[in-house]
Amino acid sequence: MNDSQTSSSRKALLDRAATRLAAAGREAPRRTAEWLLMEVLDTDRGQLYVHADQAVDSAAAEQFDDMVERCEAGEPLQHVLGYTSFRGFRIEVSPAVMIPRPETEEVAGAALRAIDEVDCPRVLDIGTGSGCIALALKHECPDAVVEGWDVSAEALAVARRNARQLDLDVTFAEVDLFSDAARQHDAHVDLLVSNPPYIPDDEADQLSATVRDYDPPEALFAGEDPLRFYRVLAERAFRLCRPGGAVVLETHAEYADASARVAREAGLVDVEVTRDLSNRPRILTARVPASES
Repeated sequence: MNDSQTSSSRKALLDRAATRLAAAGREAPRRTAEWLLMEVLDTDRGQLYVHADQAVDSAAAEQFDDMVERCEAGEPLQHVLGYTSFRGFRIEVSPAVMIPRPETEEVAGAALRAIDEVDCPRVLDIGTGSGCIALALKHECPDAVVEGWDVSAEALAVARRNARQLDLDVTFAEVDLFSDAARQHDAHVDLLVSNPPYIPDDEADQLSATVRDYDPPEALFAGEDPLRFYRVLAERAFRLCRPGGAVVLETHAEYADASARVAREAGLVDVEVTRDLSNRPRILTARVPASES
C-alpha cells in the first residue's frame, strides 16, 4: 500500500506531498502539491483548506500520488496537469510544445500594441508551438486574421486543439521557415510575431533540467548561432509584411542588442529593444519601411 492510501485526508496528502517535493528540490513544493490536488479533486484552493480533514477516496489519492511522483522526478507541473495559463486563459501543453513563460505573455502584449490602430489586422506567428501567442492575439483582437506556422506537426496538433477548445478561428500550417516555399511566400501581414529558438547549443548545460529535459529541443536551441533565426526573420519580413508592417520578436537577453543590429542591417526601421518585468532586454520591435510616396 502506498503512502497516499495510508492516510487520505486532504491535509495529510498535501503535507506529505509538499515534504516529498521539497526533499526533491522542486520549486514551490506546497503550491505545487495544492495545484495537483485541486486538479484531482476538481476544486479550488480555498475548498482544500475549508475541508482539510475531508477524506479522499483511494482512487483519487492514488492518482494524486502518481502526479506527485512525476513532479518529484522533475517533470514540469504544466506537463503533469496537461495545461498552463496564458494571458488569462487555459491552453494545453505537452512535450511537443514549449511551455510559455511570463516574458512570452509580454511579447503578446507588445504585439497587440503594434496592431492597436489597425482595422482587421493580418497576423502571422512563426514558430507558434502551442499557439499561445496566435490565440491570445485573436482572443484580444477578435477582428484580426491570424495564422500560425510551425515546423512540427505534433506542435500544430496541440495548437489546433487549443483553438478548438477556445473556439478561436486561427489557421495553422506546417511550414519550415528555411524552406524554399517559405522564402517565396508573400503574406502582406500587418504583424509578424515570433518566439524563435534562440539558445545556443553550448548553453544547454546552463538550463534547468526541467527546461532542458522536457521542452522540445527544436523550440529551444538555435544551433551554434543564436542569431540564426533573427537573420532569416528580418530578411523574410520584407516579403511577409506589408510596407509599414510591424515585427515583434522575443529575444535572448544576452543577444538582444545583437538581434537589434541584425534587424537594422536587414533594413528594418524603428528598431527597439524593451525590457521585460524582470528588467531583462527581451522584446525586439521593428517595422518594415513604408512605401515611398
